[in-house]
Amino acid sequence: MLKLARVLVPLLAAGTLMFAQDQVATATSTAPFQLRGANVTTDQGVPSWPVMPGDTIQAGKAPVVISFAGGSSVTLGPGASAKITLSGQTPVFQLVCGAARYSLSALTAVKLNDPASPPKLTGSFSISCNTPAGWWTAGHTAIVLGGAAGAAGLGFGISAATNGGQAASPIH
Repeated sequence: MLKLARVLVPLLAAGTLMFAQDQVATATSTAPFQLRGANVTTDQGVPSWPVMPGDTIQAGKAPVVISFAGGSSVTLGPGASAKITLSGQTPVFQLVCGAARYSLSALTAVKLNDPASPPKLTGSFSISCNTPAGWWTAGHTAIVLGGAAGAAGLGFGISAATNGGQAASPIH
């Protein structure tokens, strides 16, 4: 039994370390947000959630703080979205839409996709959220829905006239 424990304990510890290395950051917020496309509710008593390479994060109504090893952090503004990847051993923060503030422990701690300025230890940047291109707008939606309601009303009137309404005759 003692031999089995001597083999299993180091094996379990090594397995735990291998899985722990996949985590590149933690995400924390005071309001619900999305991580990997799943809704994360913050009232469950879990203060932070693991962020793995390839994860996407969508802030809700409150900022989401993404904390990296070594003390670097990026704060996503409300409604902003980002993707976290790895380049070698270095985490890469890719702001997709919205605004973010960052504080880096070193210029090489986290790669940022800030298109406007060279890397700094602290700063903020934003990327506009693209709206769908084309002619389909809220106004077009209203016109289509209004037309559909009108057609439905017309159909109701025709149905009422042909089902039990007074007959129309060219003689009278």
